[in-house]
Amino acid sequence: MWSIGADGGGNYYVVLTSGRVAVWFHEEEVVEAGTQFDNLDVFLWSVVRYHAVRAGVLGLAAVEADFRALGQPGVLAPGLGLLASLS
Repeated sequence: MWSIGADGGGNYYVVLTSGRVAVWFHEEEVVEAGTQFDNLDVFLWSVVRYHAVRAGVLGLAAVEADFRALGQPGVLAPGLGLLASLS
């Protein structure tokens, strides 16, 4: 796996050998299956919109349906996904 970023809390976003992107939790030293994205494109699409909502450039309502349509665990995971942190 290769690290492509961090969340500021010690966890890393990593690209797995399968091409999926996941969160590596530093405390447990594991890749959480419930935080994965299908590929780098979906991950980047999600992160750009996540940061736009956090910055107030986009409203959550404007992108929430798109997040749900993608059906990515990294976005939808209860309590862990990007959408949970915006709600």
